[in-house]
Amino acid sequence: MRLKILLAAAFAAALALATPLAAQERGGALKVALFPEPPTAVAGLSGLGSASIVSSKIYEALVKFDFELKPQPWLASSWERSDDGLTWTFNLVENAKWHDGKPFTAADVVTSYEVFSVENDRLKLVSAKIEKVEATSDHKVKFTLKESIPSFIYMLNYGNLPIIPSHLYSKGNFRENPANATPIGTGAFYIKEWKKGSFIQLGRFDEYRDGTRPYLDDLYFVIIPDAQGCAVAFEEGSVDVVSASNLEGFDVSRLAGLDGVESTTRGWEMLAPHAFLWINTQKAPLDDVKLRQALNYALDKNFIRDVVFNGLATPPRGAFDSRTRFFDPSVNGYEFDAEKAKALVAASSYKGEVLKLSTAPVGSSWARLAEYEVQAWKEIGLNVELDNNDVGGYLKKLAERSYDLGNIYLYQYGDPAVGVTRNFYSHNDVAGSPWNNVGRYANPKLDELMAKADAVGDADERAALYAEAQKIIADDAVQGWTAELEFPTLYRTKVKDLITTALGLSDSFENVWIAK
Repeated sequence: MRLKILLAAAFAAALALATPLAAQERGGALKVALFPEPPTAVAGLSGLGSASIVSSKIYEALVKFDFELKPQPWLASSWERSDDGLTWTFNLVENAKWHDGKPFTAADVVTSYEVFSVENDRLKLVSAKIEKVEATSDHKVKFTLKESIPSFIYMLNYGNLPIIPSHLYSKGNFRENPANATPIGTGAFYIKEWKKGSFIQLGRFDEYRDGTRPYLDDLYFVIIPDAQGCAVAFEEGSVDVVSASNLEGFDVSRLAGLDGVESTTRGWEMLAPHAFLWINTQKAPLDDVKLRQALNYALDKNFIRDVVFNGLATPPRGAFDSRTRFFDPSVNGYEFDAEKAKALVAASSYKGEVLKLSTAPVGSSWARLAEYEVQAWKEIGLNVELDNNDVGGYLKKLAERSYDLGNIYLYQYGDPAVGVTRNFYSHNDVAGSPWNNVGRYANPKLDELMAKADAVGDADERAALYAEAQKIIADDAVQGWTAELEFPTLYRTKVKDLITTALGLSDSFENVWIAK
């Protein structure tokens, strides 16, 4: 007997789409502030959040997730899994087309898996547990697992497995494919014009599904490289949508209070942006746990919340975000204690060496964070200097592991097996990636714990295993935890159905419309 998944949810989603149809209006252009400018709009080619915001309008995935992190149909209309959890069968929509006119089929899903099981660091973690992915008909694809993967449906999120066309990507190297020059997706929009440093214009794909959506004619991503410019552009009406991630915190409440403006904190449930400090744990003196603990105790996370991020954050308690499944609130949160930090420095192997804090110009909040950290660490006896880079240079240092300390935030993707444990597996320390286990931490016991937690089916057992893993990670001060970030989205009241899923601005925008 097979277990049906999502029938009621699929019906509810279809009903929700059908109900307000009469009120929706066709036409108009939406302008969204964006920074940094993504290097590409091809899905899966860049790990930057700004790249996902753009590419998710051009490409799609099998499923998306609602605010409660329940999977909803996208390119898959429905699915079912076997009672033992080893077989997942996805029924695909039958009226999707690629932007070049080719029909979307199950072969595209198979090719996408073959590409991203190699290219995507998160999907790569479970690919060894997947026996095969096969097209059983033009519009049906079957995943056969070697063992049960409790987080499997979360692994299919847009950030892990976007669907790319088989007729363009079935052969050759993904990153060197000539097709990357002209993104071709099944999404509601296609690239119309890209003026580097200025804007990216997407146009309505008239053959999207049954032709009733999207409602927008054009979608502009306006490149604005500084927070003040974003604030001015939104206040003057040059853009209709801006994320607080591109604003100064003090401007968020001011702009949200303007007439004709609305804001929402929804849309980050899946991503749960978690800010922390990469620490190169295999580089002396940072290989000393006492020094790493001192780095954590020296940081006042309430100050970081209130002053650095203007209240748009929650002090974190370790590697798991409180919005992520199996978060354990009892873990050591390294409450601010400068005296304890000084004592740990004195007891450590630190002898006055200069430590470099690598940064990238991705906003004034991050510049303030780096400046605060340097001062806080100076007060406990550490000699830390700023190492400023452009975005590319910073990511290169992380990828090459040629850094000491580096601020970053990463998405957690709902389940720790998808977005968290990847940062701590010793086998995931692979030079060339700026995303996974950049701290180079290696602990066989933790590897064993996380592998079991990622695989066990019982939720209570998973919770216990992850709690133990969180304690080890915290006690070893593998990272420096700084903030659970909150990024409200500000938009004009005339913009309707903007944030409707846990993907927020990285959703498809197929249902967004502008009231006239």
